[in-house]
Amino acid sequence: MKKYFTFISMAIIALSMSAMDAVQFEFSDGIEPGSLKSKMERQVCNLLTAINRAAANNTAINYAGIDINGLASQSLNQMWTVVHFETEDNDYVDHCIRQRSKTGRLRGFQLRNIGVNMKPVSSGYDGPTRRELTIDFGPTGIIEDVNFAMGTHEYTDLLKKGEQLGDLDRRMQIVHWCEQFQNAYNKCDIKFMNNIFSDDAIIITGKISQRRDRNTDVQMRNPIKVEYVQQTKKQYLAKLSSIFAHAKYINVQFSEYKIVRHGSKPNYYGVTLRQKYATNTYKDEGIVFLVWDFTNEDEPKIHVRTWQPLTEEAFALGDFRLP
Repeated sequence: MKKYFTFISMAIIALSMSAMDAVQFEFSDGIEPGSLKSKMERQVCNLLTAINRAAANNTAINYAGIDINGLASQSLNQMWTVVHFETEDNDYVDHCIRQRSKTGRLRGFQLRNIGVNMKPVSSGYDGPTRRELTIDFGPTGIIEDVNFAMGTHEYTDLLKKGEQLGDLDRRMQIVHWCEQFQNAYNKCDIKFMNNIFSDDAIIITGKISQRRDRNTDVQMRNPIKVEYVQQTKKQYLAKLSSIFAHAKYINVQFSEYKIVRHGSKPNYYGVTLRQKYATNTYKDEGIVFLVWDFTNEDEPKIHVRTWQPLTEEAFALGDFRLP
């Protein structure tokens, strides 16, 4: 009898823990009621629940019962090796975003604003304690990507400007690809980096170092020294591969997005970002400027990537000769 009650008690505890991990979700608007909406809502519930259980048990994410493609699960697994996270709530209601091409073709759907609390794998983690997730779906409701997102207020401001200038869909694409680009650093995804840069990309990197007086161990009054290097794509990726291989973690955050469309080349956009960069051995903060080419909307390319300290005027589209 005692063993029987013990078994029942353990079963009740297990069910309670399972219920605590479970996440409920529904779309408030943006997609019509029906089988597709129900499928996507179920996918979100199952994925977020699986993430919570993996975080609670310090295990890999179990994708059983989740309609997620290989690239998306691989991307999430790469993120998971660096930092675990769990949802800050267990009940979400949010808007479904339709993603369309320039011609109006439906490219898929996106969910934003899923708040998560970070549970770093590395003891030296120096990133934020809270982030927001985006989940991207294909037109049939399959989960195609999961990324950390830019802040909600900043995203809303960018969309308002896109509505004013008549290029809302393109700006949504730019944000989507910039978020993927940011997370490629965090996930140490060298394959993505190889695909996203054009073969003739101009890449200017910078590194801040602390200057010291040669005869003392005291920092000088003006300790900042910036070293710039212009590299080819091959050189940059070789250096990046080495960083990915040796860093215990990499945390890159983009903010303060400024998006400008080229006057005579409408498929080219200049994007200025404030970047926070940190590894277990180095950190800095500066301005990153990107030139994106959306001639092929499904495979955009970066033609220019520059870095400068916050104290200097950022590069602009007019500083570069484009193809």
